[in-house]
Amino acid sequence: MEFKQYFDIGYKEMIFTANNGDTIIAIKSNYSVPSSMVTSSIIHVNGKRFEEKRWGFFFTDLVEIESNVRANVYIELEKYEIDPEDFDDESFIQHLIDEATEKIQESNVCTALNEMEVV
Repeated sequence: MEFKQYFDIGYKEMIFTANNGDTIIAIKSNYSVPSSMVTSSIIHVNGKRFEEKRWGFFFTDLVEIESNVRANVYIELEKYEIDPEDFDDESFIQHLIDEATEKIQESNVCTALNEMEVV
């Protein structure tokens, strides 16, 4: 039970920025004690939406497609298993970034997320 309290204080709701701070993503996570699994979902998108334009073989640019986006959403991310005795917060945060980057592309607030980081 002690780990759940620790998790809820630091990781229950996290804010991420992407695209040089122009896009803000809120992710809510819930830790289940019996299963040691975390369920997470994107609950809010704020700022600007971008599309990634590829030119050449290696080069990409972000092109703004909408500004002043304020959307409450529910985009479920893949579950993540935690070992309460050896919690790797960097791995968990990277999981959220990878999942959010992938899943938001399939949503109605589709946007590219470049260099996403936790605030």
